[in-house]
Amino acid sequence: MRLGAAAGLLMLAAALAGCAAVSNALKKPEVSLEHVLVRDVGVRGGELELQLGLENPNPFDLRGTEIALGFDVEGSHVGDVRYADDFNLDQGRRTTLSLPLRFEWAGVGTALQAALTSGEIPYEMKGQLTIQAPWGAEEVPFTREGRVPLSRAGAQPAATSR
Repeated sequence: MRLGAAAGLLMLAAALAGCAAVSNALKKPEVSLEHVLVRDVGVRGGELELQLGLENPNPFDLRGTEIALGFDVEGSHVGDVRYADDFNLDQGRRTTLSLPLRFEWAGVGTALQAALTSGEIPYEMKGQLTIQAPWGAEEVPFTREGRVPLSRAGAQPAATSR
């Protein structure tokens, strides 16, 4: 009996170690901001569209289940986005997600107004991507900052995979 129990524990330990090794082999998807589109501007605020690029460097597909982020312009918090629809991250490919962000002038004032007239937006973005890997859910935190093109709504693709 003891030999059978020991063998069972040994098999369980080996299986758990194998899962941990596969989980450690996951290359975290990269999240970047590619473009910001101005969808609507009014007296109280407006709506931006954040076009995110998600790169899956893995040799297997991943399924995104949620992305949540905060978006700042020149130190002023513009707003938060939570996207909870499933999306595919094809192996070795780049996927673009377009996320709407509503804002109010009261919170962002001159920082966003200046960016809206310049054609480029200085930003900081912090958030978390949740993916469903073959062995379970994985959370991928990210922080990005820089400058990206800013344009008025026009002919831009909503979601693509390259």
